[in-house]
Amino acid sequence: MQQSKKLFRDVLILLFGVAGIGWFFYSFPNHHPFTISDVNVPKDRIIEKADSVFQSWQYQSLDFYPSSEFNTSDEVIDSLQKKWGVREFKHQIQESRYLKNLPFMHWEVREFNTETESNDYEVRIGLNTDGEVVNFLASNELISRQRPFNRYAVRTIFQNQVENYTRGVEDSLITGLSDYQHLTTSSQSNSQALVIIDRLRKLRGGQDEDVYTMNNIWNLADFYLNRTAWKSLDLQRDSVELLDEGGFRFARAYLSAEDSASGVKTNLSLDLLPAGSLKAMNFELSPRIQPTESNADEAMDGISLFIVLVFALWLLFVFYLRIKARAIDTKPAIIIAVLAGFLVPGFWILQLIDELGLAYGLNGGISIFQNLMGMAIMGAISAIGFFVITAVSDSITRQYWPEKLKTWDLVRRGLFVNKPVGWGIINAFAIGGILIGLVGVFLAVFPSSYISSNTGFISDEYFLPSLANLMVTTCFVLLIVVPIYLILGNQMKGLTGRSWMIPVISALLFALIDVLPFNIEPDIIDRSMRAILGFVLGYFYLRYDFLTIVFGAFVFVNFLTTSKGWVISGSPDANMFYLFVLVLITFTCCGVYFVTKGTDRDELPEYVPSYIEDQAKEQRLKQELSIARVVQQTFLPSKIHRLPGIDIAGICIPAQETGGDYYDMISLGEQRTALAIGDVSGKGIRAAFYMTFTKGVLHSLSALILSPVELLNQLNRLFHENATRGTFISMIYGILEADKRQFTFARAGHNPMLVVRANGDTEWLKPNGVGIGVALGDMFIKNTVEATLKLKEGDVVIMYTDGITEMLNSGNHFYGEERLERLVKGVRKASSEKIMEIIVDDVNEFKGVAKQHDDMTLLIIKADASVNQ
Repeated sequence: MQQSKKLFRDVLILLFGVAGIGWFFYSFPNHHPFTISDVNVPKDRIIEKADSVFQSWQYQSLDFYPSSEFNTSDEVIDSLQKKWGVREFKHQIQESRYLKNLPFMHWEVREFNTETESNDYEVRIGLNTDGEVVNFLASNELISRQRPFNRYAVRTIFQNQVENYTRGVEDSLITGLSDYQHLTTSSQSNSQALVIIDRLRKLRGGQDEDVYTMNNIWNLADFYLNRTAWKSLDLQRDSVELLDEGGFRFARAYLSAEDSASGVKTNLSLDLLPAGSLKAMNFELSPRIQPTESNADEAMDGISLFIVLVFALWLLFVFYLRIKARAIDTKPAIIIAVLAGFLVPGFWILQLIDELGLAYGLNGGISIFQNLMGMAIMGAISAIGFFVITAVSDSITRQYWPEKLKTWDLVRRGLFVNKPVGWGIINAFAIGGILIGLVGVFLAVFPSSYISSNTGFISDEYFLPSLANLMVTTCFVLLIVVPIYLILGNQMKGLTGRSWMIPVISALLFALIDVLPFNIEPDIIDRSMRAILGFVLGYFYLRYDFLTIVFGAFVFVNFLTTSKGWVISGSPDANMFYLFVLVLITFTCCGVYFVTKGTDRDELPEYVPSYIEDQAKEQRLKQELSIARVVQQTFLPSKIHRLPGIDIAGICIPAQETGGDYYDMISLGEQRTALAIGDVSGKGIRAAFYMTFTKGVLHSLSALILSPVELLNQLNRLFHENATRGTFISMIYGILEADKRQFTFARAGHNPMLVVRANGDTEWLKPNGVGIGVALGDMFIKNTVEATLKLKEGDVVIMYTDGITEMLNSGNHFYGEERLERLVKGVRKASSEKIMEIIVDDVNEFKGVAKQHDDMTLLIIKADASVNQ
């Protein structure tokens, strides 16, 4: 029953997604400003068209590197959209002959001279979507170098004004005018030019002193205007300026036209050289909406930047904490990092390739090398950034909502042909369709809104733009979805337990951060629509897993980025749209196949990250060590054996959960007790094992063997037979007789024993002795001496392990025997328990923040007639 409900829900969402895509394709062209014109001349022919114009105007052809891009008069288009609304704007364009002929959108071809080191273009030619010229510019450097003239233009202007106009007259006239238009011409050439021009005046029969009459200038302007897109406008002649600028003489003619119905005005200027060449043609359309940013917009942008910076710092801090806690699964993080390390520099390389001829021609290999180095550095930075984001998101999600990574875990392990992956793809298609349908609905509901025309074609920016678009959108979607949902959303869910906050957070962040590839005006509508899209995507995240949301967002964004490939006929971005549709169809077919032929979810293996397995192992080990510590503590004396007139205290503080230090008290009657203190080489479980072994031997033999040396000899034999080579024990073992106040002991290579007499005198007892496990048989007996210590009232005996005297502080200094002796001498009148506490506190104070590297053990005897009577 539950499965049927889920299937019904998924099918219903799929139907909504298909309907959303259908509505988007139906309604979106009505709102996109690029639909006001068709691109009748494809991009690959625009450059050829520009070259033919350049040569037809009798400039010399050179080795130029061309660059083309699609420009829009976005301020004018947006101004008219704001004034009339989108529908009325397009209606006015279709109905008005004047508006229809204006170049609201045009190609701009720039020609760079590969023989120079300048990064500035030398020729700029603007062509409308029908391939007709709308603007032109030849640089001063090009004019100086070529000394251009237009024979046909000169002939058109002067042949009806000069009687007996011949080719020889024309050649002389062109020579004189060419010299005349250059202010830097030598005096001899200038003199010749003046002679020829004076002859022109005589031939023309005029008495004026001007080289060109006003009619000549306007006729020359008309000569060029009739060869451009402006020929269809009823242009009014406004004024003419005669200028000497940039080393040239030229005339600047101003023309204008205005449509009273729409209020759109065209201002045109032409710079005309005396020898008949066109130096420049520029146009300006008005009214132009002025891009203004209100205080609210600035505040929102500031808040967005602040949120991004705070998030970045918080992310680094969380990454540090989780690395420290070893709660990071590096495998998926490395996959995404490698992917980003190739994708980010990848689309930059495609951008560089698009400009490769220009870069090579202008700056040679150095420029290319610098760009490649920059891309390599950016690729490394991107890989690190994506590694941090992916590692933190994976760690947080597995902690708070691991179900969101189920499908991603399957895909990452190469398990594609299964129902969860198939439904994930189909649901992603539906989510992308619903989101894109919402965009169409929102634009239709708010007729005052409009899409700004301040974007161009992606094909102008990249080599292989179809591939570049997929790469850019993949990185963009990951940078949006992963931080918002896997990191912030799951963290909020984990802290508050309220999953409904995820769509709310998503809506707020989408409203603050621009996630659309174009702007919608006014800004409040743009942000409102983004907030709704964020809320809907957040809602779907509650119902589906991470990979479904990523692919759904990818589908949504690509529908928008490729929209210019189909809303305008002849678009250079068409192939980009076709490739996206091909990818979408391929993935959808795979999804259907996976659903029908794939493995069920119940039959798929679960994925457990290695760090979680390691944490489980560590947890089990900690529990085992905790149990071992408790067991080991039970091996230490649970109570002090009370001897008359003898005050005894002991403590063992291991450096790890378990240790190799040991002290013991074994009762041998009312007046006698065996005392032992030892230190097994090494630390941890191994040392604790040998300590336990030693304790068993001592308890077994202490009542049978009364000689400390002989007992240590037997312990040495048994230890040597059972312990691994290189392991040994240092130990002091002795028998304390309370009635005699006598301590008979042997020292098996252990630290010397400190004796502080009641009067303050001190001595260090260090009888010969070999460590347990170092020597065998007679060698041990010969080198181990038994000694007897007589105690008087108030005498204090300190037995310890090297964890006391060899304790290191942060300055890498030892605690030392001298400090211990000085300390005990000062507190000798206290009880054994108190002396022990003072020593431990002093050692810890000396250690400070440094780590304890060795076990600390103390065994203290004091002759005190007032105790245990």
